[in-house]
Amino acid sequence: MADILIMEPDRRVGSKMCEVLSRAGHVCTAMHDVADGIQFVRRGERMLTILNAQLPWTDSFNLLRSLEEKGWPVLFITGDPGNVEHLRAMYQAGCDVLLSPYDGRSLIEAVSALLEVTNRMMTLGPLCLDVTSRTATLDGESLSLTAQEFALLRALMQSPDAAVTREQLLRTAWGYQTMGETRTVDVHIQRLRRKLGATCIETVYKMGYRLKMA
Repeated sequence: MADILIMEPDRRVGSKMCEVLSRAGHVCTAMHDVADGIQFVRRGERMLTILNAQLPWTDSFNLLRSLEEKGWPVLFITGDPGNVEHLRAMYQAGCDVLLSPYDGRSLIEAVSALLEVTNRMMTLGPLCLDVTSRTATLDGESLSLTAQEFALLRALMQSPDAAVTREQLLRTAWGYQTMGETRTVDVHIQRLRRKLGATCIETVYKMGYRLKMA
């Protein structure tokens, strides 16, 4: 099950997609105005986005940049087979393309396939984590991370742009169920900063840390 944002200019089509995906257990929000979609993305949590490639290109480009910044996966809908490779190249990480016309089963299968990939691959701007192989890249360059640094970075990426407390990080990255020594989080954060860049992980006063990738 996933939360899904549907950007479809035809309200009737958007409603039908919501109906099909809701029956498959997903939670859907359908929107037809790109400007509203951009605001929704900027204030929302991670969702899979279905985007009709026929939406106005200038507006869609701005929406795609917001989606990339958030690390949200995108499923393009297009009626032109010639657009497939172009769309995949334009949005390199966490992207798939579904040709129109399509039926409900094809839509569900495309969403499921993209979710399977994106659950394995976590992206935030230029940062990419492969959860299966436990590898990480930044701007396409491999990062040398210890197992604990990888676990900590993964925990931060699960809440991009949000403050995560030291206690939450201890539970998620170290598996502590009770209050542990939060100093160990600070030490590992410093190590990650040296590898990612000093400004990538912000200290949030009296809270914890926030991962921000330009």
